[in-house]
Amino acid sequence: MILNIQPKKFTSFLLTTQNTILSAAFIITISTGVNAVLGLIKSRVLTAHFGVSEDLAVFYLAERIPNLIYSVIIVGAVSTVFIPVFTGLLGKDKKRAYETASATMNATLLFFLFFCILMFIFSDQLMALLLTGAKGTDSYSQKVLLGGRLIKLMATGQIFLVAGSLLTSLLQSFKYFLLPALAPIAFNIGIIICVIFLSPANGIYAAAYGVILGSIFHFLIQIPLVKRTNFKYRLSLDLRDKGLMETIKLIPPRLFSVLTTNISGIVTNGIALMVSFQSVVYLKLALQLQSLPVNLFGLSMASAALPTLSGETENMEKFKKTFLTSLHQTMYLVLPVSAILFVLRLPAVRLTYGVSNFPWEATVYTSYILAFYSISVFAQSANYLITRAFYALKDTVTPIKIGFLTTLINVVVSYLLIAKFNFGAEAVAIAFSATTLIDSIALIVFL
Repeated sequence: MILNIQPKKFTSFLLTTQNTILSAAFIITISTGVNAVLGLIKSRVLTAHFGVSEDLAVFYLAERIPNLIYSVIIVGAVSTVFIPVFTGLLGKDKKRAYETASATMNATLLFFLFFCILMFIFSDQLMALLLTGAKGTDSYSQKVLLGGRLIKLMATGQIFLVAGSLLTSLLQSFKYFLLPALAPIAFNIGIIICVIFLSPANGIYAAAYGVILGSIFHFLIQIPLVKRTNFKYRLSLDLRDKGLMETIKLIPPRLFSVLTTNISGIVTNGIALMVSFQSVVYLKLALQLQSLPVNLFGLSMASAALPTLSGETENMEKFKKTFLTSLHQTMYLVLPVSAILFVLRLPAVRLTYGVSNFPWEATVYTSYILAFYSISVFAQSANYLITRAFYALKDTVTPIKIGFLTTLINVVVSYLLIAKFNFGAEAVAIAFSATTLIDSIALIVFL
């Protein structure tokens, strides 16, 4: 039997809007699943080429800095705040909505470029700060220089990633979910290509080159669909634009929230260095594996629900019904997967990362850490949806208050378990899961 794929129908499918939460969530879930698998393949490729080496640990630490800026500006602040503001304007005055979108994009890019320059200037100092836990080791100074160069390379690629993520938020506001959902897949493909073909000659730098290539792919794949929306981009920055001002007013609490969470990850990685360089790799690989169901179901449902929740704030009965339905569907999907991940953690780790450079001892220890992470998978998934319910109601303050407190507890508990009670890297996973559960309970109570 020959599969007959008609190009016109396939193109039409790619450019179709998803007007319900379930249809949008389905698209995001499938693409997130593919991207998650590619992410695991990327990690497998990295471990195949670099094993559980200090260079790979330095790469994972170095990527924290550009990822921090990206997460704060895009994932945390602009994307979740921009969609409710832009969606509200789009139904009233399309011209004004486009002006606000252009102003927001331009302001965001300028803001990121400012921090990008700072990353270039202080890359070595930032890397030295990240490696505080390893200070005094023989390779410390060399790793600081290596990490500083990696930060500069990845910061260059992040410029395209920021621009592509702005296009994703724009397209999701128009309820286009499919093509934007393919952008992260293109990003991971870029990294995999560079690691496979460039690492023999360039070592760990190949991974940083991959970030640049993947970011360019992420941006370019969305351009055709942006043209289809007839969005009128303006190269201007009108600080008097009311929509931009509304977005800016909503950003600080959310920005602080994501900044706190990301700094927590950086600090706990530094604490893990007190155990060993390899601990950073174990934590990264376990966290990535447990994030599969979280991103597949929790993040997908939350991303799909945000535009609909934002449009129902005038009718609280519809808002409550939409939120509860989305929460129940998320839990129905994520609870069985998290239980399976806990039970089958050892074969899951071996199947995913079991290359010749990844010894059996590393498999066992990574699965041990994964067990503690998997306990909070359902809470992590719920938190994505609950926080987006707050954002739809334009309340960015409550989640930050709760998040700041639980993040502080997370760091303190991680440090005490390692420094005072001689736990290994699993202490970070234990503290993370415990505080995530507390965070989830507090969020749902306040909502």
